[in-house]
Amino acid sequence: MATLSVILITKNEEVDLPTCLESVSFADEIIIVDNGSTDSTPEIAKKYNAKFFTEDWYGFGPQKNLSLSKATCDWIFSIDADEVVSKKLAEEIQKTIANPVYCGYEISRATTFCGKKVRFGDWGRDKVLRLFRRGRGEFTNDQLHERIIVKGMTGKLKHYMIHNSVSSIEDAKEKMVEYAKISAKGRSGSLLKGILRGGWTFFRSYILRFGWLDGWTGFRVAQLCAKGTYLKYTFS
Repeated sequence: MATLSVILITKNEEVDLPTCLESVSFADEIIIVDNGSTDSTPEIAKKYNAKFFTEDWYGFGPQKNLSLSKATCDWIFSIDADEVVSKKLAEEIQKTIANPVYCGYEISRATTFCGKKVRFGDWGRDKVLRLFRRGRGEFTNDQLHERIIVKGMTGKLKHYMIHNSVSSIEDAKEKMVEYAKISAKGRSGSLLKGILRGGWTFFRSYILRFGWLDGWTGFRVAQLCAKGTYLKYTFS
């Protein structure tokens, strides 16, 4: 019978981690690579019998490859601490690895912003490849926005997982600045480029991708995406 390793990286995730780990408790093992949490993250991991490792920070891609290297099961499912596997997806994952057709599978995400579901804009209609056979996939070494590259054909699961992206405006702003600083490294930027690229990002998210249909939530998402793009080019 096929076995499943769930892998994730953490730092101070005591708010989101319990719900995340509860949703993947069906897995055969849970691997957590932590970057020096000072909250109750280690205790929460222990409660769910996760294998917990403390490592230095190398960037999102390298860090996730590190967690992958510690997994021992036939299949890998990568999840972030702010994501939750729905019950139907949990059942589908178990059925899929028991009788697989592909080497990897994409999964849709239903993203929330401060508790409100995001249906449109840059955060809507999101698909990510997260389930793959061990030995057939690995993460790119990108410092941010890493991807899983699978050797072989990939498919798509029907059910979704929930992505609780940000819990508050303050949280959103902190993440936006952090990610913009990472993206700015090695990039040629200027104030004019920041304004133009940021304006385009807002227009794309709010108008072209129908973010306005999400009302105030769609406006704030487009605004934050635009601000992040602006900072990415002005931090350079």
